[in-house]
Parts: sequence; structure tokens; C-alpha cells
Amino acid sequence: MSSSQLDLTVGVLGTQVPVESDTIRWMDGHTTVLPLVSSGENANVCDSVDIPIIKFLAEFPTSTSTSDNVLHLTNDVLEKDDILHMVSRALSANQAVVIRGKEQDRLDIDLSAEYLEKQFAISPNRPVCIHDVMIRSKDHVHPTKSGSVKSFFDAMNDPTKIQCILDLPLAQVALPKSLLQIDHGLVYGWNETTHVVPITTRIHPENFTVKGWGMVHHAGFLTYPHHDAAGTLTWIQMEVGVKLWVYFRPRGRQHDRSHLQNIATRLVNFMEHTEWLKSHCNAEVITLLPGDILIQPPCMMHAVYTPIASFATGGHFYHYGCMHLTELARYIDIEVADSTTNQNLAHALETIRRMVIAIPYLSRNIMLFTRPLLSICMMAMKSIQYRAKGSSQRSVRDTETAQPSIDISDVILEYLGVSQWVSASYVLYQGNQFSPGESIDRDALDRVLKAHFLSSSLFPFTSIMGFAPHGRSIVADGDLSYLLSVSSSWCAAIQPPHITLMSSTPSPLQPLCGSPAFPFPMGIKGQLALGALSDTLDTISRYS
Repeated sequence: MSSSQLDLTVGVLGTQVPVESDTIRWMDGHTTVLPLVSSGENANVCDSVDIPIIKFLAEFPTSTSTSDNVLHLTNDVLEKDDILHMVSRALSANQAVVIRGKEQDRLDIDLSAEYLEKQFAISPNRPVCIHDVMIRSKDHVHPTKSGSVKSFFDAMNDPTKIQCILDLPLAQVALPKSLLQIDHGLVYGWNETTHVVPITTRIHPENFTVKGWGMVHHAGFLTYPHHDAAGTLTWIQMEVGVKLWVYFRPRGRQHDRSHLQNIATRLVNFMEHTEWLKSHCNAEVITLLPGDILIQPPCMMHAVYTPIASFATGGHFYHYGCMHLTELARYIDIEVADSTTNQNLAHALETIRRMVIAIPYLSRNIMLFTRPLLSICMMAMKSIQYRAKGSSQRSVRDTETAQPSIDISDVILEYLGVSQWVSASYVLYQGNQFSPGESIDRDALDRVLKAHFLSSSLFPFTSIMGFAPHGRSIVADGDLSYLLSVSSSWCAAIQPPHITLMSSTPSPLQPLCGSPAFPFPMGIKGQLALGALSDTLDTISRYS
């Protein structure tokens, strides 16, 4: 890289930031501006927090191909057959993944409202929420104002303003084709379960809108240390400009959850804990250029400095191999989500529960590991306990996925050694919290699922609708000699051999058990209430 490419102050000083702005040199050789926004007293509002953090970040080494924490790949790997496996294993082991763009991607592009409209169909008139450095200096909890894409770009060449737009919904953007299947929440959780558990309640749109978005920044914007909300993985593709992406790692004690939470909370209060953080954290800097793709696992604390005007696309997703990191992030956010994340998301529970429901159907190509499997079951069962601080009650509301995911989780947790004497949290909190643990024996897990549901006559998710062949009633007149089996999971009707019971929706465990099912309505725990039994018999009689 030439010296002119390393100097990122060219074209910025005196146009997008004040000409008197200071500069700083990073470990990889880049020279960038330091932010300057003057208050009414001619003081720089960035002096107290932003600049000290940027100087701290600039001291860390550049991430290289020898890094233990970041997997560096070249663009040609996107053509390899094992790219999904390669990236998935790295993410599961708590490694970020960088895929460098091709040289022809790194062209000088004039970032403008016209560019966004032409390339991404973003209207200049689109209403947006704008993060403003001056407002943030006065109220870091509410640092935004309303505006439009046009007003944001009008302010880009105003040296008195530094702003960004963090969330431009772009449903049309996606990862390269060879990586599309890495979104397990969408590909398996949603695609493979809506037949057996139809969507009957209002679903939060964030289950889908977080899949694609854009973010655009003025020169000199610092995104404070945080991890991404709701325990999601995140992918980023640089379209225009440069970002200096800094990852933080604890120096040891990776088995200690309290210590990991302590690091997260102290990073977001950097100015009060500077010396402590210097002695307890390592970090490395990834320079993202146009065409580069970055995929980061959940719970990875990071800060980002944008030295020149930039635009990036990205999205959030979930992955079976990273559920232990999702759980850890959500565990931390129970108490401190209002400071450790930079947005509120309300979609986690529904997607996670559908991922649990999909487990009996998963292809053997999807590797499962002990810690992520344990984690996803805990999150499905203990929804209220994982409600992030400051989030809405709606984020943990039960829907049609609640009971089936909980019952499947019960079986899996027992398989993993959880019992009334050994709690799931006790098992999960042992050992390296970033490690996925041992791989799961899929044959053994499938046998456990099949044996449990077959022996208990439990066939979830089936509705009480349908018709017997040849016009026969579902329950023959005067012949209600069937057995009601009441379990702690489902209330299942077991018919005598001469009575044919049919269901409009096949049981999701039918491939495991090999027969149809006809359960009473789901979600009934313990004894079947007399009112519910009466309603069920009324339903049966209507088909008699």
C-alpha cells in the first residue's frame, strides 16, 4: 500500500473536518484525523471521551494471518466447496473471519446520496434516525435526532458536524452466494418449521428485517466499545471508505463469567477504568477496505473508528455452532444491555425457539456441539430470565413455539446430563466460556429423541382436525373407549386399533416415530383442566 493510501487525512481536513483537527498514526501505518466538534465555548466535545479512546485503540497491533482470534482469508476461498464449514468452525471457536475483497473493488468512489440511490435504491428523502456527536456529548443514552438521508449528506461537508446512520433497512443485501446458508436461524429455524408449527401469532418484524441493512458514517465518527444486541452474529461488507475495527479479548480467566461481564461493563465506561482495562485486555485492529467482508461471532466486544466518509452493508443472524456465545452475550445483557449494546432487538426468542424445533430434522452436515446445544435449550426454556435490561415485555412473550421447543429442550438437556441434581447452568458455567466443547453424536441424539417421543406417545404440534377415510367419523358413534394419556408435556389421545384418527398437520417427529398423531391442544402442563377436556370433547363430537 502506497504512502498516499495510508494517509487518510487527504481530502478530509478542511472539508469534512476542521483544518485544525489533530491527526494520529495507527500501528498499520495509517494516519487519520482525530474528531473535532466545537462547543459554544470553543472546546472540543471529543476531548473528554472520543479522543482518549481513539488513542487507546491506535496503540494496538494490526491483526494478521497469524492471529489466534481472527481467521484471515482471501477472496478466492468463496469458490471452495468447504467454505461454509471453514467459516462455521472459526465462528464457533470465537474467531472473527475476514475475507479480503479483490483489488478492483478498492476504487475511489464518491460517497453521496446519489450513489446510495443508484446502487442501493435508498431514497434521499427516506426518514432516518441520525446519531450526532454533539448530542452524544450531552446525552450518551439518547444521542439521536430525526432527519433524512439528504440532510445527513448535506451535513457531511459541514466541519462542525460528525454524524452517522446506523440502521438503514436493506432487505435486498446479502452475503455472497457461497455463504448464504450460514444464517441458521432463517435457513433452518424458519424455513423448516412453519409446516409443523404454523405461524399463528403476530411475529416481530425484526426476525427478518435485521437480515440486511446499511450504515453510513461521516469522517471522524467513533463507535464506542460494545457487543451486538440479542447475541447475534454480524456480517459487514465495506462498500465505500475505510473502517478500523478493533476487537477486545480478556487476558485469561475465560472460564469466569463474572470477569467477562466485568470486562464488558468496564469497556463501555472506558474513562473510569482505563488502567484496569490496559492490564486485563488484549486487542487487535482490522482495517476494512472496500470489498472486504467481516463476520463476527456473538459477544465479541469491539469498537470502530471511521476515519473517512464510509458506507457498509451488513446483517445479523444466528448459528447453531455459536449458541454458547449467543447465550453468554444475552447473559451479560440481562443486567447491562442498556450500556453494552448499541441497539435494542426483540426477535431473539422466537428465532431461537424455532431453531430448537428444527433440531430433529437437521441435516447431518450441520455439526452440533455440547455447549451451544446446551445453551440454545436453556434460552428456549428460560425466556424471562434472558430478557435484556431495557427491552420490552414483548421480547419474551410466549407464542405457538413455546411449548414444543421447551419439550424438545427437556429431552436434549437430559441427554446432555442435566437432571434435578445437576442444573443446566452448572454444566454450562464450567470451563472455557468461549469453547463450543465436544461434537455431538448425532446418531445417539436421534435415538434419544425417537425413544422418548415414541415410548411416551408424544407427537407434538398436531392439530385436532381431519377426517377418517371412507367417510368414517374420527371417533365412531358410541365408541369412546380410547385412552387419554396425560403427560407433563403433551396430552395425547391414543386410539384403539379399530378407530382411525387423522390429523391435518403431520407431527414433526413422525419421521422419527413412523406413525401419525392426534394430541390434544399443546401447552397444557400437569393435569388436564376439566374445561379444556370439555372443549376437546366438543371438538371431537363435531366430527362424529
